[in-house]
Amino acid sequence: MSLAEPRSGDCRPMPSLPVSALLRVRLLDSGQPLPHGARFKLRTVRVFSLVIRRRIADNQVSSPGNGCMRWLVLIHRYLGISIGILIAAWCLSGIVMMYVSYPEWSQAERLRGLPLLEFDGCCAPPGAALADDSRVQSMQLEMLGSRPIVRLQLAAEPLRTIDLIDGTPMTAVSPAQALGVAQGYTEQSNAARFDRTIDFDQWTVAGVSSAERPLYRFSVNDTAGTELYVSRHSGRLVQATTARQRFWNWLGAVPHWLYFAGLRHNVRLWSAVIVWTSLAGCFLTVTGLYLGVQRFLRPGPGRWSPFRGLLLWHHIPGLLAGVFALTWVASGLVSMNPWGFLESPESDSGRGTRAAWLSGAQVRDCLRALQSAPLPAGTVSIESSQFEGRLYPIAATASGTRFRLDASGHAAPLAAADVATLASGLSRPGETAAVALISDEDEYYFTHHRDVVHLPVYRAVLDDRQHTRYYIDPVAGSVLRRVDANARWYRWLHQGLHRMDFTPTLRARPLWDALMWVLMSAVAAIGCTGAVLGMRRLLPRTR
Repeated sequence: MSLAEPRSGDCRPMPSLPVSALLRVRLLDSGQPLPHGARFKLRTVRVFSLVIRRRIADNQVSSPGNGCMRWLVLIHRYLGISIGILIAAWCLSGIVMMYVSYPEWSQAERLRGLPLLEFDGCCAPPGAALADDSRVQSMQLEMLGSRPIVRLQLAAEPLRTIDLIDGTPMTAVSPAQALGVAQGYTEQSNAARFDRTIDFDQWTVAGVSSAERPLYRFSVNDTAGTELYVSRHSGRLVQATTARQRFWNWLGAVPHWLYFAGLRHNVRLWSAVIVWTSLAGCFLTVTGLYLGVQRFLRPGPGRWSPFRGLLLWHHIPGLLAGVFALTWVASGLVSMNPWGFLESPESDSGRGTRAAWLSGAQVRDCLRALQSAPLPAGTVSIESSQFEGRLYPIAATASGTRFRLDASGHAAPLAAADVATLASGLSRPGETAAVALISDEDEYYFTHHRDVVHLPVYRAVLDDRQHTRYYIDPVAGSVLRRVDANARWYRWLHQGLHRMDFTPTLRARPLWDALMWVLMSAVAAIGCTGAVLGMRRLLPRTR
């Protein structure tokens, strides 16, 4: 077969060489005499033929033998410049996130800085701010400075904060009042200093409800470089960061999640960017695996890889860790639940046993009863819970200990019979639920390093088609987690693949650290070498 003839299955003749060069090679290879009056000598033709042959050989090493495959190589090569760098950044930032997570202010941390709840001089009824027929979703009773307040979330209305000393609504928390809140979370007196009022910044763009905005930001004069954020609307401290967290998150969560404040604030744009870059990453890794395996199966005589130099260091990690690159990019895509393919349907269970709302009259009567009730020692916060239409306040101390009370303020712990009633309300007619109090983690309710779950909990497993599970708070009786078929898929496709979290042994340290370091370093090497190889082809060659 001549050099100019296409091989079987080619989309177009390969290799692409000047016609004159091919003609010279054909004449030389066929043994035909050179045309009379040729401008080159036989020795020149032989040397030129050798150069062409070497170029052909080089071309065959750098791309497959047919034109369709050549296009696949080109797309993989140049897509790898941008997406390869992004995959490397995802891996390196993922290593940082193993040790420093995005700042998140937990309920337990918030309770530690609250003052003791006191009812001296309290409580004036909320008056017109709370009608008897108001539909109340939640109630929270705490101190704002030296004044008891109640925060009410009514149906389809903004959060209401009511001063219980005079019963009037508070339109906004002043900077001085917010400073008092921030000061409660510092170790030294007068350590917090007002910075400015913001709507959002890099550390509050997500994780803070829009109902809490705008926010007062305070700088704390401490060695940790702490910054505190207090809601102007509710007076709650909603976020806290340290200088260490801010520094490492610029190398961790921010590049890993593309959490740049301007982008993340536009949720639809940010979601689209994550989804489409993840899809591009999946395409890049799939094509890379295909090309890498193809070359591995046809390495040439005496070699298990046809490449040398940097291309060899792209091929080896690609063969060894390419599957992990694909699973990480794909599982990251799953975390966004694109197009709602793992969206769990809204549960319609429990409508016959639990009221959806509390009435304003119930809340008013409860506030009146709590003034003289013997609250648990050290109570700093009281929140509402409900069961079968009745209001049950949940009192919490600064240490996080919680107590369930009845509407008159007396102890009313959740009984096993109450849980059974709750479980029957979670199931449809004809279905039953197996209820058990568990003290050990299972495959769907577990702690993953900083993602902590609290035990014991009640677990109710329904006998429906999806074997839906409910994990129930043993103090308040509220549903902590619902796991149906789609949630189980999400657990394995995202949490399992993305964090290598399949068993307690795998997520135990230091085994988990060593595994993640090795795999993420290998995938980062794939992305970096691929980007460098692509840029080399774009840049002009220098001799």
